[in-house]
Amino acid sequence: MSRYLHTSIFVTDMDASIEFYTKKLGLKLLDGPLHYPGNADMAFVGASWDSYIELVYDLEEHPPYELGNRYEHLALEVDADLPAVIERLRAQGVKIVKEPKKSPGGTRSIAFVEDPNGIPVELLEPREGAVT
Repeated sequence: MSRYLHTSIFVTDMDASIEFYTKKLGLKLLDGPLHYPGNADMAFVGASWDSYIELVYDLEEHPPYELGNRYEHLALEVDADLPAVIERLRAQGVKIVKEPKKSPGGTRSIAFVEDPNGIPVELLEPREGAVT
């Protein structure tokens, strides 16, 4: 059986990206940054290796990256009060894209922030009755 493993994103500043995902969003640096000469620098952030984000700083020559028109967002579940998380992130200078509101299904609150690379990150409060 297949399982979801990770999402890989190109970053423009590895240190700023690691700081955002670890210090601001609370994920762990699982490994890296690793340097692959002539190819890329890579780091891995997540709660565990069960599902993580692969940060890639490409060392090869290419035009500047742009967000694709078919890319939507990353999503993370927070382990605290969502409005309080948003206020903490705002105080840390994180760009708030959408303030907390009920999800389209009305089951939990969601908000959106932007990572240092311009990638939208959806933050969701835990599912009611979910075991953490």
